[in-house]
Amino acid sequence: MNAYPHLRILHLVVAAFGLQLAAFGFAQSLSFGLYGRLAPNYLTPSLEATLPLGEFELSARLQRDAIGIGFGGALDFSALGRLSYGARASLGLAGWGLQASASGTLGPVAASLEALYSNTPRSSLWVGEEAEGGLKLGLGGRYRLEPRQTLGLQLGFKNSLAGIASGSGELSYALRQEQTYTLGLGVDDSRLYGLLGWRGELDEAGTLLEATLRAGQLNRLEAALTTPLDQEQLNYLKLRLTAAYPWAATLGVEAHGFRAEASYDGGFSLWLRYILEFGGNE
Repeated sequence: MNAYPHLRILHLVVAAFGLQLAAFGFAQSLSFGLYGRLAPNYLTPSLEATLPLGEFELSARLQRDAIGIGFGGALDFSALGRLSYGARASLGLAGWGLQASASGTLGPVAASLEALYSNTPRSSLWVGEEAEGGLKLGLGGRYRLEPRQTLGLQLGFKNSLAGIASGSGELSYALRQEQTYTLGLGVDDSRLYGLLGWRGELDEAGTLLEATLRAGQLNRLEAALTTPLDQEQLNYLKLRLTAAYPWAATLGVEAHGFRAEASYDGGFSLWLRYILEFGGNE
């Protein structure tokens, strides 16, 4: 840390600023966390804060050896659609990273675009990011054929820190009845797979299950269960599971502002967080 004293000072300034915003009721949300990982061993606190400023929202996040600052906003075109956008810059002892994204809807069309670049694995700049660096581009789109049928397309490109380029693409079809069924085909770095998805309510209380399976030369299961904890449906219990082969898995639990996430990807990690929500200054 002595090699970058300005980064340590910036840490202290952002942390103090976030706490003062919360104390005076200006912050929209404030998250405190503790992240630990085995092999390699790593332990860090985490802090996230958001601040609404008119049509924009500022955000900051920091961990032991990195800090990130971002902003976002949205344009509402009434019945025509909506455009959301955002950008983030991160700086740490290991390097730096930039991220920009935009998404929007226009009639039956929805699209999203994301661009990221970092000269170090992004997990070195924020523990919630993937352990990959270099350039990453993503383009997604959906077209509503009719109220109950939707076509989806996802395209991606990566150029790693080692200079290895790869691409991905996924085409899907979703049919919404009482439940939503999704079928699709995809390719990820020359690995072919099929996609099967299901989304629907399990009971009259509103318990919602979403599950997506990708199987073939790439194998990955993603599932999320959301159930209300009160009759007013103000608080929810959320469970998330992701499992993949070669072996990797993530299990997340969220309720009443608490979040816990345990992962394995060649090493075990645990991230505990508590999120405070405020009314902001609106």
